[in-house]
Amino acid sequence: MTGRTGVLLLALVLLLAACGGDSSDTTASPTTQTAATSTTEAAAPESTTTAAPETTTSTTSTTVTPTTTTVAPQGAVLDDGRPATFLAITDDYEAVEVDTASGEIIHSYGQAGTAAEVDSAEEMPPNVFVGIWRLNDGSMVGISDCCEPAAGNIFYLEPDATLPDDVYSHENRTYGWMLSPSPTNASFANLGYELVIENGMTDSGSGWWVDDPSLGFPMGAAAWDRDGSQLYWVTRIEQAAALAMVDLAEGDPTHVTLLPWIGVHQWFDGVGSQAGGNLVGFLHTTELDTGEITDTTGIVFSTSGEILAEFPVETGSTWGGYDTTGTFLIYIDGDGAARWQGAGQAGVLGGGFISASW
Repeated sequence: MTGRTGVLLLALVLLLAACGGDSSDTTASPTTQTAATSTTEAAAPESTTTAAPETTTSTTSTTVTPTTTTVAPQGAVLDDGRPATFLAITDDYEAVEVDTASGEIIHSYGQAGTAAEVDSAEEMPPNVFVGIWRLNDGSMVGISDCCEPAAGNIFYLEPDATLPDDVYSHENRTYGWMLSPSPTNASFANLGYELVIENGMTDSGSGWWVDDPSLGFPMGAAAWDRDGSQLYWVTRIEQAAALAMVDLAEGDPTHVTLLPWIGVHQWFDGVGSQAGGNLVGFLHTTELDTGEITDTTGIVFSTSGEILAEFPVETGSTWGGYDTTGTFLIYIDGDGAARWQGAGQAGVLGGGFISASW
C-alpha cells in the first residue's frame, strides 16, 4: 500500500469493520493475479450478460418502486466516448472537477477539515473528503467525508456550486459512506449502515438496513444493474464474503450467493456494472501482520457470483467506477494517478488524487 490513497483505504475499512462488520477469514483459497503497471491496453474484458441468479434467503422490507425517467448521459463526451470531465478528491482532500483531456482542475467544490486535520490525514484521516460522485444527468454532486461520525457525511450540491468554509454548516447533508448514480434516472444509491435510494434532496424510499446479520456488512459501493431495477453489493456475512442484492420493485433484500474466491486476508473495493451486465471490482490481498496491500486484481464476475475474467491493475488501486454507458472505468492507482480503461484502450488522466469518478 503506497501513499495517502492506501492509508485512507485501510483506515476506512478498519473503521467500518470496527463499527459493526465482521472481517473474519474465510476458508476458501484466494484468487489473485500479479498487478501490471503499464499504461498500455489493460482494459477490463467485456463478457456476455448472465442470467439473474436464484436467490437463497430473504428478509421483508418496504416496497419501493424506482422512477423510470431516462436521463441524458452526464455532460459532454470526447470523440472516443469518454466523459469530457471527471470528479476527484485531490491528495490534499479538495473536491474538484477535472478536464479529462488536459488534466486541469476546472472547478473546486471545497475542502473539509482544518489545516491541522488535513496535515494529519496521511497518518489517520479525520474529517476530510474521500469520495465524490454526480448524477448521470449532471444535475447534482455528492461528496463524502471520513471518518467522524462513524456513519459518515454525504454533502449534496449543484454542479457549479461551492461548499462554505465550514462545510458542516451546509444544509443539504445526510449520512452515508459511498454513492452510486443510477444509469437510468436521477437517483443515487447511498450505501452506509443502510442502503437508501436518494435524489440528492429527498429519500425515494425507507431503505434497507444492510448490517443486519442476514445481509452482512458491506465492503464497497453498490452497483446498479443496467436497467436500474436492482442493486448489488459485496458484503461479509459472519465469516464469509457474499454478493447481496435488492430488487427495487419488490423491496426484498436478498442474500444471493457466497463468494469463496474472496479469501483469507482479502477485501473487495467497490463494484460496478459493465455495459453487458456483468459486475466488476478490485480484489485486494493484504499482509496478515501489517495490513499492507500486496496485490490488487480486477475481477469481472456474474450477478450469480462466478468469476468470468481477471485483469491487471496497479497494486493499491482505488475503485472509481464506470461512466453512464458502462464502457469506461476510472480509478486511482497506488501512486495517486487517475487512470482509465475501456473500449480496448487505457491511459493516465493526471496525478495527485486519492479518489475519482466520472
